[in-house]
Amino acid sequence: MTTHLYCVLPTERHGDPPSDLRGIDGARVRSMAMGGLVAWISDAERGMPVSIDGVRAHDAVVEAALETGATPVPARFGQEFVSDEACRGALESYSDSVTTLLADMQGFVEMTLILTPSTRRMIRDLEPGIPAMIDSERSGAGREYMESLRAREAATGSVRRSLDSLDKRLTDATKDFVRRRAVHDQVTRLPLRTISHLVPRPDVANYKAAAFSVASTTELRFLVIGPRAPYSFCALGNSDTGLHGMKLAD
Repeated sequence: MTTHLYCVLPTERHGDPPSDLRGIDGARVRSMAMGGLVAWISDAERGMPVSIDGVRAHDAVVEAALETGATPVPARFGQEFVSDEACRGALESYSDSVTTLLADMQGFVEMTLILTPSTRRMIRDLEPGIPAMIDSERSGAGREYMESLRAREAATGSVRRSLDSLDKRLTDATKDFVRRRAVHDQVTRLPLRTISHLVPRPDVANYKAAAFSVASTTELRFLVIGPRAPYSFCALGNSDTGLHGMKLAD
């Protein structure tokens, strides 16, 4: 068995995990206090593979920590240690950075915007790209193929410019409530953009109202997700590896 780390919380605002809170593979979540912080951990099978169920279980524990009223610093999924003491040692080795990050996150939550073209827009702009089949023996087939590639690239550029415009309007509308911003790398070939904002807890309702004042259209739409724990703002020190939670172990 190994020790799985979910998040850390400030000691002074900490309540023990609910007695019925379960984490990875249904393991009971427990606390481990050290210095000015407390870690929420559980046992886990060694070499646990990444799975949707596992990620959901991890996030459910972090969200339970957020419900205590403090803001947890979430660990990246899969942070495993050979024992509780090894986990404690890793936290102690980054003690100053973790304590500073935890203090900086108090009073804030993460809000996320997902911007995407409507289905109508994607069909209209992206489908004309490459014909379903081109007869390579037919005269002019090569030229037709290259023209189809240029058409698709032009359509994709048009979508990106439209997303840039929507991004700017949302940024202008919500800027009074945003303390930090993180743009996530695109992980699909579909044209979309994911932007996270660090927002004071008391301003969540105002932030949502400001975002929804920017109307979706038949061409573009967006989703507002949150409030959540600040996964996207958990880099330690000068590290750039904090977009998916605090990273202590390889």
